[in-house]
Amino acid sequence: MHERGRDWSWAPAGVVLASCVVVPCIFWTRIEEVFVVPKLAVLWAALSIGLVLVAVGVVATGRLPREARWAPLVDVPVAVFLALGIAAWAFSTDRVQSLYGERFQHQGLLTLLLYVGFFCLARLSIVDERRLRLLIWAIALGATAVVGYALVQRAGLDPIWEGYLPGGRVFSSIGQANALAAYLVLAIALSVPLVADVSKAMRIAVLAAVGAMTAALVLTQSRGGFLGFLAGAVVLAIGSLLTFRAPTRRLRYGVAGALAAGVVALAVAASAAGGVDRLTSPDSSIRFHLDAWRVAAQIAVEHPVLGTGPETFPDVFPQYSHDLLPADRADTLDAFRVESPHNVYLGIAAGSGIPALVAYIAVIAGFVVFAIQGLEGATRDMRLVLVAVLAAVAGHLVTDAFMTADVTSTWLFWVVIGAVVAARLRRDDFPRPPESSLPTSTQEAS
Repeated sequence: MHERGRDWSWAPAGVVLASCVVVPCIFWTRIEEVFVVPKLAVLWAALSIGLVLVAVGVVATGRLPREARWAPLVDVPVAVFLALGIAAWAFSTDRVQSLYGERFQHQGLLTLLLYVGFFCLARLSIVDERRLRLLIWAIALGATAVVGYALVQRAGLDPIWEGYLPGGRVFSSIGQANALAAYLVLAIALSVPLVADVSKAMRIAVLAAVGAMTAALVLTQSRGGFLGFLAGAVVLAIGSLLTFRAPTRRLRYGVAGALAAGVVALAVAASAAGGVDRLTSPDSSIRFHLDAWRVAAQIAVEHPVLGTGPETFPDVFPQYSHDLLPADRADTLDAFRVESPHNVYLGIAAGSGIPALVAYIAVIAGFVVFAIQGLEGATRDMRLVLVAVLAAVAGHLVTDAFMTADVTSTWLFWVVIGAVVAARLRRDDFPRPPESSLPTSTQEAS
């Protein structure tokens, strides 16, 4: 009876799974904001449908799923972060700008509500290990479609943009090369557990998909993307060695070899694509980032409590640039609208205040602790999933340090942490392996 009463949560779970496949692929060329606005429209529609399905399920059964329990380590900082975002909007220097956000990025209060809404929807619907695995499959499937389009672009066969590649960098259906890289950093790490979850034939297909994602990441020539990929790879390698009991010599060498091979392959491919030159050359992009970071830090210092309002950085930047930057740099930047600090953390501090940044860091730290705690007593396959999620989070944190928040990757980040919290709370889906099944010696383990 209890199982039947919980079945309604499959409906909102289906909305989340479908969104992970469809949303990254959505764009519409008939409007000026080709990529972000269509994705936001679909996400708001999906969130509305999902929440209606939750309401119907609660009314029909009289209860939430039993897995929808309070997780203070994550839920409290999420609530505080949202409350501070609302307060920063209320006292913003431009409430309209803070509500909707800057054109072409839209990271205002409404989008924050969207992210937290999907976090809650995932918490209520991705409530066990099976659904978490389906979520990973959905993310991998969506990423494979996005990557396929990126490779078509690179081959010069794109029928929509007809060979247009700004700076020779692919952007696929995400819309911007750095944003595509941030999305792929998440998708690559999350796809790794699928290799151990399928038959030999399917394993080849999954490895091919991950290889294609890595190739597309190289073609973005994104410095932040490369660093995020390396951070995720390191966490995945170290996590695999530390979380599996009595790792054999073969496993240790295999993990080390795979990590080294991945780093070398990325470096060689990136060099061929021009990515290493972009990473090491002191070009105008690096100077611009440093200038934007300096201004954002000063704004946060002078408005420490609630910032100047979410997404108001473009409006207040000119008020600071001439005082903080060399005259030639300030004059040069006057010709542009500097849309963000190109650093999510400084963007939060400048727009919503230092307490909001602390709350956001607390969300991440709480989730990492929560996920690590889940490793104890988890099945072998589930430990691999949790390590892959931690690797994806590490990669996302690094990419966020070098670029503006992107709707697709940021939304996916909130969905994943919500899903892992929900699945982690269902302790009966993380049974401790019987001691008799664990290797008792190095010889037995090998």
